This record gives sequence, C-alpha cells and structure tokens, in this order.
Amino acid sequence: MISSKKTIVVIGGTGMVGGSVARSLKDNPDFQVILTTRDPNSEKACQLREQGCLLVKADSWNASELDTAFSGAWGVFLNTDSDDLNFKNEVGPPESAMGKIVIDAAIRQGVQYFVFQGLPQANRLTNGEVSILSFDNKNAIAHYGRKAGFESFVEVNIGWAMDICFMETYGKAFGGFATIPDSEGFLSLKIFPMTTKDNDAEPIPWTSVRDDYGDAVHAVFLDPPKYSNRIIWAISDAVGFQTVVDAYNRLTGTDVARYVPQTEPLKAATPGKTKEVNGLRNYCHYMKGKYCNGVVTNDELLQEMRTLKALASQARGRGTVSPQTFEGFLRDHGSVKLQPPASKI
Repeated sequence: MISSKKTIVVIGGTGMVGGSVARSLKDNPDFQVILTTRDPNSEKACQLREQGCLLVKADSWNASELDTAFSGAWGVFLNTDSDDLNFKNEVGPPESAMGKIVIDAAIRQGVQYFVFQGLPQANRLTNGEVSILSFDNKNAIAHYGRKAGFESFVEVNIGWAMDICFMETYGKAFGGFATIPDSEGFLSLKIFPMTTKDNDAEPIPWTSVRDDYGDAVHAVFLDPPKYSNRIIWAISDAVGFQTVVDAYNRLTGTDVARYVPQTEPLKAATPGKTKEVNGLRNYCHYMKGKYCNGVVTNDELLQEMRTLKALASQARGRGTVSPQTFEGFLRDHGSVKLQPPASKI
C-alpha cells in the first residue's frame, strides 16, 4: 500500500536548527520526516532513531547520496552550517557551493517545495559597505533556490537566536552571558547596541530556535504556495539587551548579569568568528535597528510568528501555543545549562 503521507527531508536534522524542524514536523501525522546525517552511527543519530525518527546517510557534498535521500520527497528543509570551521576559515569550497549541490539534487528528484534558513541581505541593503561571509553565502543559496524551478521556495529566517546565550563560542564573543563569569564575577553581555545609540532603545528580534523555529517551518509546509518566494522572519520576542539581563536577574534573584554596551570592535575565540561578529556589528549600526532586511521589529512581524506558531501547534495536536518570550526561555531552559555564577569580587 502506497503511503499518502508527504515526505519531507530535513538536511542536518541532528543539529540545533534542523532538529527543531524535525521535532515539529514529526508530530504531524500527515508528514513522513526523514533526517539526513553524515554518520548514522553517531550518538545523536542513534538517539533520534530510538525516538522513532527515520534517518538516511547523506553528505550534503555528495550528489548521489542526496539523490537517494530525496527520491520520492515532497519537500526539503535546508540549513547550511555557517559555523563549520572550513567555511569560517575559507578552506575549500564555500557554503554557497554546498547549497547549490543540495538544491540541484532536489530539482533532479522532483521535489516541489523547498524551505531554507537564510540570513539578512547585508551586502545589498548596505550598498556593498558591509559584507559578512556567512550572510553572503546564505544569500547566494537563496538567490539560486528562488530561480531553480521549485513550485515554492521559501526562506524562514532566524533573528537573534536566544539559544546562543548558552553556546560557549558566542558567550566568549559577547562577554560571557549567560554561562561564563568574567574576571569581576559578572555574567556580562558585552555587545554593541542595535543602533548607534547607547540607550538600548531598539528592541532586538529574538528567535527561540528550540521552541519556535521548527514550528514556523512546519506552518509553511502546511501550505507552501501561500508563502512562495517569501522571506519569513521567525521572531519569537522583541526586547532590548538590558531587558534580557534584567530578566535573568529577576529569575535568579541576583544582580550578577549586566549589559555593557560596546563601542569598540569585538574579539571572539577565532579570527573567523571575530570577523563575523564585527561584520554583524557594522550591519546593525548601518541598519539602525532594522535587522530583518530593513524591517523594524514591530507587532506586525511578531503577529506573523504568532499565526505560524498557532497553525503548527494545532497541526501537532497541542492546541494554540504562543511563541516563547526571552524570560520564558531563560526560565524553561536556563536552569539546565547554567553554571553557578561566581561570587563578585
């Protein structure tokens, strides 16, 4: 008997972004979800298999493996890993080359609907003044995908990921918040303002990748033609940096977190990451807070995410669920990974 389920292949379903998409889609009985992995025997792959996920070996550089993975697929989700060290250090083919290989394979196999996690069009929006390697490569993939011939190609983009507060690389880049006490014992958020002002006036467009990003993609797959050639921003909440650290202190009953606006260039753990975070700084200053491709973080942007979240939550059998707030993210996930803050000197 031929299954009536629509098969969606999630590239990199063992990662943070792909995993969010896979978890959401898996709850929908109308979809069959297949995750690609380079190593089906990895610890993450084995855990997902035990949870009932279908996995297939496919390296995104390997066209023949992708052809096999995409055979009979109705939809594909792709997030290329911009943090891959080879991409960051510009060793070997660029990220955009991988994206084109994936897109070409999907077209060959007759995939109708393709969703891609992109980034702001920094180079175009700043008239070439700000070029960020990962942004440029993601934009090249999206441009290629829009012209590839899919029934529908949609970008579902992440704003500032709440999740990075608990990732060591970004913690080191941005002062240590929310897990690495600095030399004075503070959990410092040392980051440039979203505008050239120092008063944190503009709200930051935050995305909870863990809680909400997968649902935004899920909602698009419920009716892909409706969103054809759109760039959708999966924005969970919009608050300033000072509000973020205030929420941490309120939840923990401490004053250990602080926001320290930075006007000088930042230094990260690696040269590639340093170049990227300072490119991001330059983009934000140029756009004066309009991070989402020139769009201010307003209620219209948030309302679209609320709508997408509700559609996906209902399809998952969870009723109507609202997007995550930053305070809710800290409350729900922070206690799992937070290290005990050091005593202040």
